[in-house]
Amino acid sequence: MEQQPVNADAYVRSYLADPGTYWWSTNHYSAREADVVLKRVLAIIAQAQLPDHEKALGQLGVGPLENMMSDTLLDRLRHWMPFTPAMCYALSNVRMEFEPPALQRRLNVMIQESQHKNGLE
Repeated sequence: MEQQPVNADAYVRSYLADPGTYWWSTNHYSAREADVVLKRVLAIIAQAQLPDHEKALGQLGVGPLENMMSDTLLDRLRHWMPFTPAMCYALSNVRMEFEPPALQRRLNVMIQESQHKNGLE
């Protein structure tokens, strides 16, 4: 049996090294655990580097970030602007076609502003 990471930094390193093993730690949660999971997601994204961690970032986009997508989430993420390339990549993996058009536009503008400020257009 694989030993579990013992602290937050070890957890983030483990997730980035093998997102397939730790996917459950960001995907299976109750509504009352959403804040803890968001903190995990943000900690992982903060240490992720492209292109090395594309799989982990994509997994976070189509998993917890997609599940949490709302105006409330975007309000919270506004404090992280401009987004890093890693955050832009994770958010660009969120499937937005089923979200309200206003939410789609809002996320798109946030990503575009961040890319512009980071010189990544």
